[in-house]
Amino acid sequence: MATPNIPSSYPKNDSTFLTALLPNRGRTRFVRAAILLFLAGGMVGWIAIAARVFSEFHARHSWPVAQGYVTDVRVKSYAGPSSRDHVSHYFVEYEVRFAVPAEQCLTGTTFVIHGEPPLCEGIVRTRTTDSETLANSWFERHRFNAAVGVLHDPNGSGVKIVGEPIYLVYPWKEISGMSGWMIFFGTSLIITQRRLRYLETLPENNDASPPSQSPPPRGDDLIDLKLS
Repeated sequence: MATPNIPSSYPKNDSTFLTALLPNRGRTRFVRAAILLFLAGGMVGWIAIAARVFSEFHARHSWPVAQGYVTDVRVKSYAGPSSRDHVSHYFVEYEVRFAVPAEQCLTGTTFVIHGEPPLCEGIVRTRTTDSETLANSWFERHRFNAAVGVLHDPNGSGVKIVGEPIYLVYPWKEISGMSGWMIFFGTSLIITQRRLRYLETLPENNDASPPSQSPPPRGDDLIDLKLS
């Protein structure tokens, strides 16, 4: 029995999944455009995260340091920020007092003891986490009345505790999530580009799927005979 002729231009190792997902140039170009849109959104997200990381790094290497102590420690939580986010997020909040000249206290709050110079007061917060257990472990880092070095913003109300570990101050959850986003869509773009280059080698009216083959006749099939 003769078999239908399949053009030699069809790849022998073509992925069935790719053939179904990206069967022709039009679909492939549409998917590529969607991937580029997601990558553009990811770049915007990366810029925002990079700005947060740079701001934290800059503060910890340029803000002046004053000696102070912790006056209160508490674990706090919130749900959100969107109405669809029903997961509780936890962080530790430290209240600190530190000694600086009055003109350098920009937090808006001072603590005064009779006969002593006023102390500047501020609030330090850790990054957030979805784990209450992890937040409670951070709570143990600085207890009530513990002496700490305090970084204070010379141009604003921000304060930070000196020497905090990098896992506590940088947004690692956002960094890892955005890294996964960019890797996934970057890889998808490479695959789609390769697929499109292959499809562009085919004739204009062809897709990458070989023509369907009719199944061979079974023994109980009726065969039409033409008698001359």
